[in-house]
Amino acid sequence: MSRSALMWAVILAVLFLPACRQGNGTTESTSSAAMHRANPQRTGVYLTAGPTAFETVKWQFEAQDWVFGAPAIVGDRVFFTSYDGNIYAADLQTGVEQWRVATGDTIIASPAVSEGLVYVGNMSGVILALDVATGEERWRAETGGGFSGSPAVVDGVVYFGNENGLLVALDATTGQEQWRFQIPDTVIAFSPAVAEGMVYVPVSDGILYALDATTGEESWNFDPNSPSNIYSPTADAVFHNGLIYFMTSDVNQLGMLFAIDAATHEALWQYESETENFSAPAISDDILVWGTLKGTLVGVSEETGELLWTFPTEDINFSAPAIAGDTVYFGSLDKNLYAIDYRSGRQRWQFRAASGVSSPAIDDNVVYVGTVDGTFYALQ
Repeated sequence: MSRSALMWAVILAVLFLPACRQGNGTTESTSSAAMHRANPQRTGVYLTAGPTAFETVKWQFEAQDWVFGAPAIVGDRVFFTSYDGNIYAADLQTGVEQWRVATGDTIIASPAVSEGLVYVGNMSGVILALDVATGEERWRAETGGGFSGSPAVVDGVVYFGNENGLLVALDATTGQEQWRFQIPDTVIAFSPAVAEGMVYVPVSDGILYALDATTGEESWNFDPNSPSNIYSPTADAVFHNGLIYFMTSDVNQLGMLFAIDAATHEALWQYESETENFSAPAISDDILVWGTLKGTLVGVSEETGELLWTFPTEDINFSAPAIAGDTVYFGSLDKNLYAIDYRSGRQRWQFRAASGVSSPAIDDNVVYVGTVDGTFYALQ
């Protein structure tokens, strides 16, 4: 597949295909729960050591199609999904398959794991809760709209957003619906962020909605649209230090990141780029890091929105970066996984795969990541 064809495949898959520890807000990734972007705030920060130099491929696993979403790592297993419609559980040390479950349709979204259950949604709108040990189905729900965004699990509730503009909160143990929020004739293509009793969800009408996590009632929204410009979300919302980061593109397909104060509901600053950005920012301390369709990774000040550094790649970047310690890990369509110094943007190492590299997850000095051709790697 050509670069341009694959680029549009990514964008169509993430955006247009669907359409035609709540508490103090700290960023944490624990051994008992795992989800896309490492935590429900979606900061991309893994509280573990990551490799600062590449040594070897620890193991690799062959799925039948693109492993697009980031894996979830809990205990001695890693869980990942594929366009082939399967969710896989593999041994963390050896890569040996423990089980797989066919869901019946393409899976774009990452799984979430909590309290002995694995949660996944496919593009037919089916939500499955599977036993971590066996893959046995515990419950299922059908929403009528596919999932390209990934679930968040917080305090016994799992949150899913779908192609029908529906955000649904389900009891994580039973699957019983707790509440639903829906904007007619819209799409929720990206993952909700959950922090400090609120759920933040970007909707295709260009608005970021802040919902009460217990009731689903709208508390406030941020609407950047105007008579002269229209915005669309292009990545997951991210919560950090009382700010919500809302990645969008405007009517001219320029990228715009808004830094929104959760207390005042107003943008403190905005960062404009010359291309759309389908990579959600990761943030550990005070630098936001994301990939661009221009073929760069950028580091931007959380305080001011000032560009601090750029790192060039050989092709577009759509995956979400992951941070462990002072290293940023990200995959590119140029077939490389890069490890970059968080402060300077300088390369520490890279690994070249046989095809484009997706969003990684980190655990105990190993990077776990999938690729376009379906190969799933454990790198150390």
